[in-house]
Amino acid sequence: MENDERLDAVFFALSDKRRRLLLAELAAGPRSVSELATITGMKLSATSKHIALLEAGSLLFKTRHKREVYCHLNFDVWQEVTSYIAMHAKFWSGRIDELEAHLKDTGAR
Repeated sequence: MENDERLDAVFFALSDKRRRLLLAELAAGPRSVSELATITGMKLSATSKHIALLEAGSLLFKTRHKREVYCHLNFDVWQEVTSYIAMHAKFWSGRIDELEAHLKDTGAR
């Protein structure tokens, strides 16, 4: 990730189940803000606030077509998030392997 502030914004945006629901809906393709509000059962104002936080985390971007605002997933940031998580998964996998070897060597079960 480019910096800690961006990483904080991404994980903050992902910390709410309603925002994750919006992202899950966008995985099927772009949706208008009003469609997302209807699908999720949220008020339009609440949906807009959650979208703003997702946009601040660079997880989505918006476009306008006539009077409608459409949301799209930002796939570039997902690659960065995946890389960040993979780095930590590799580290912890190695640490667990070391612990397992230590336990085996000491006869602990």
